[in-house]
Amino acid sequence: MTPEEKAAHDALVLELKSVIADGSKENKDLIIELKSKVKELEEKKADVTADEFKSVKDECIRIAAELKAAKEVALEKKEVAESFKSALKKAFDEKSAEIKSIVDNGGKQSHSLNIEVKSAVDITTANSIGAGTTQYTLTQNTGIISPIRKRVEKYLATVSVGNISSPRALWVEETDEQGTPIFIGEGVGKTQLSVLYVEKTANVKKIAVYGKVTTEMLADLPQLISYIQNNLMKRLEIKIEDQLLAGDNIGENLNGAKTVATAFSAGAQANLIERANEWDVLNAIATQVEIANGMPNAVFVHPSTLQAMRAVKSSTGEPLWKYYQDVDGNLVVAGMRLISTAAVTAGEFIGGDMSVMNVLFREQTNIQIGLDGNDFINNKKTILIESRLVQFASANDTPVIVKGDFTTAKAALLLS
Repeated sequence: MTPEEKAAHDALVLELKSVIADGSKENKDLIIELKSKVKELEEKKADVTADEFKSVKDECIRIAAELKAAKEVALEKKEVAESFKSALKKAFDEKSAEIKSIVDNGGKQSHSLNIEVKSAVDITTANSIGAGTTQYTLTQNTGIISPIRKRVEKYLATVSVGNISSPRALWVEETDEQGTPIFIGEGVGKTQLSVLYVEKTANVKKIAVYGKVTTEMLADLPQLISYIQNNLMKRLEIKIEDQLLAGDNIGENLNGAKTVATAFSAGAQANLIERANEWDVLNAIATQVEIANGMPNAVFVHPSTLQAMRAVKSSTGEPLWKYYQDVDGNLVVAGMRLISTAAVTAGEFIGGDMSVMNVLFREQTNIQIGLDGNDFINNKKTILIESRLVQFASANDTPVIVKGDFTTAKAALLLS
């Protein structure tokens, strides 16, 4: 090893040790793996081939990148959860006098108490909220309740999100395009172009959940906020995501992405790919989207499907997923970020240019506290949480959202 190579080696080892020291305890498995590789890297400092040394070095760099990415995600989740918790606490603090009045009057109240969370977190990061926040109890033994684990919502971070102030969303679609621009000579008449504009509308839909708490819990604000955040709101958000992905647009259901999406088409690659696999399908999806003049940015698959994809290897035994991992540890295929979520059925996929899906909230989070049924005699209160929203995509944009299942898609691509 030359002096220059030795200096580069030592600098890399120092950097990797710094990554290990900076790693969070939540990622101890990665830290242990990296420590082992760094030790191996130091041991191979001499009497080793360049290829062997490079192999260990590349593995160290990969694990370090995973460790950094995992820590950033953990920090982001913590910041988002704290931001949301602060916003929720602020909303309740503003109503503290009214809550105290209810408690002081033995639970009696003349009207429902409305609480609006006005400034929660950015909707694109709200999918991290409540993914395991600790809930405190009134007892003094262990001091914690372990909430039922619920999935992290990821859909809203990939689509276009905004607000609406009316009960119906209206947009305009261009149809019946006529005329073609042409190059013309001097004095020759110009070509007329025309297009027909058609107005489209979609209704805002409402979703609501409720739960019951004792009047004693009203007096304990942190306990009350924890219950609302970890139980009621989290379940509401998961149901909303289910509808945004798969709602059938019948009755009070939202118009889900799967309902408006276009079926997978192998196109020019039909029956041409030897040993077609899931990664070939994703590349074909991106091609289908680009041919439809879209910009592919995301595709959703089930965690078990992603696990199967990680097992796919090349003819020489190399895991194919490594070729699609970016520096932040994300899997990206032809511009589409591969997103794992249990909101999608195992074996299926949906994605493409997700920016064409529009989600507008008329009422993002509204909380009411009041009496219902026999609450008065049971010394309880009913907490009602509502949200109103609409989702739509223009008919001009639906070809850039693609859906299907991997078994059928692989068969369509497979060399015949």
